[in-house]
Amino acid sequence: MFLSIIIPHYNLQRGVLTRCIDSVIALNLPADSYEVIVVDDGSHTPPTWIEEQYPTNIRLIAVPHQGPGAARNRGIEEAQGRYIQFVDADDSLLPNNHMVQCIEKLHEEGPQILRFNYHVKRKEKSRIPQYNNHLKFSNTISGAEYMRQNNLSGSPCCYFFKRELAIKKDIRFPSGIFHEDEVFNTILHYHAQSLVVSNAVPYCYIIRKDSTTANTADDFKEKRLENFMEAIKQISEFKKNNYNNANTIQRQGIDRKLNMLAVDAIINMLHHGMRTAETIELCNAKLTPLGLYPIKPANYSTKYRVFRKLANCRLGLSLLRLIFTPKRPLKK
Repeated sequence: MFLSIIIPHYNLQRGVLTRCIDSVIALNLPADSYEVIVVDDGSHTPPTWIEEQYPTNIRLIAVPHQGPGAARNRGIEEAQGRYIQFVDADDSLLPNNHMVQCIEKLHEEGPQILRFNYHVKRKEKSRIPQYNNHLKFSNTISGAEYMRQNNLSGSPCCYFFKRELAIKKDIRFPSGIFHEDEVFNTILHYHAQSLVVSNAVPYCYIIRKDSTTANTADDFKEKRLENFMEAIKQISEFKKNNYNNANTIQRQGIDRKLNMLAVDAIINMLHHGMRTAETIELCNAKLTPLGLYPIKPANYSTKYRVFRKLANCRLGLSLLRLIFTPKRPLKK
C-alpha cells in the first residue's frame, strides 16, 4: 500500500462527505495503491453507509468525540500506506492530474514530505480554473530549511508525508484543542530530512458558512485564541527540550515559526476586538515568558519588520487596531 488518505469527519451531511470521497475515487488511482480511512469523531449519526456504498479500500473507523486532532492520530495509527495525506471531509481533491504527478514524484525520489498548493472555493457553483499541468518540483531540502525560508502554513492538508517519520519520532496532534495542526506541522517539518515543494494544486478548500471554524460567537473566538496560545506554548516547550540536539538550521527554522506565530497571535487579538491595553496585557502574560514579546527583530520580510515596530509599542498597536478590524476567522 503506497498512500493512505485520512479524512476526519464529524456531523456533516451525507452529501458533503460523499463529495469528498468521490473526488478521491475520481482520480482513478489503482485500487491496490491507496486506501481511504474515514475517522468518524463521535458523530450523532455515524456514516455507517460508507461500508455498503464503497469498495473495501475505503473504510470507516469510529472513535469517541475528541476533535480532529485525535481523529487524525487514530488515522495515523491505522494507516497501512507508506505515505499519508489528510483531507478535510468538507473539502475535495481536484479532477486534474496534479495528484498523480505528485505521487509519481514520491515514487521517484521518496522525500519525507512533498508540499503542494490548494484552490479556495468560496461559492458552491464557482468555476475552478484550469491549472497548468506542467508541474515544477524543487530540489530536496530539509523541513527545517523550508521553515527557515518560508512562513509554514498551519494546514495539515497541504502535503504528503511518510508515515514512518511520524511513527519513529512519535509525532502526533495534541488532542482537545483548536490549532493542534500548528504543533503537528512544526514538529513534523522540524524532523524531516528531505522535503520537496511543488506548484501542484490537487486540493480544493471549500469555505462553508456553517463550518465550526466560521463560528463568530464571542466565547468560541475566546476559546480559539486561548488554544492558539496553548499551541505556541507547546511548540516553545518542544524547542526548549530539543535545543541542545538541534542544528543551526533547525533552531533558525523553529525560531521563525514561533516569531510568526507571535505575529499571528497579535493579529488574532486585534480581529477579536481587543483594546490596546488588553492586547499588551495578554502579550505580556502569554508571549513574554516564552521570549516572543516584544516581537524579535528579523529580516523575514518588510511586512514583518514594519509590523514588529508597530506591535512593540502602545501607539503602534492602536494604529494596527484600525487595520485589523474584527472579522470572522477562516478555517485555514
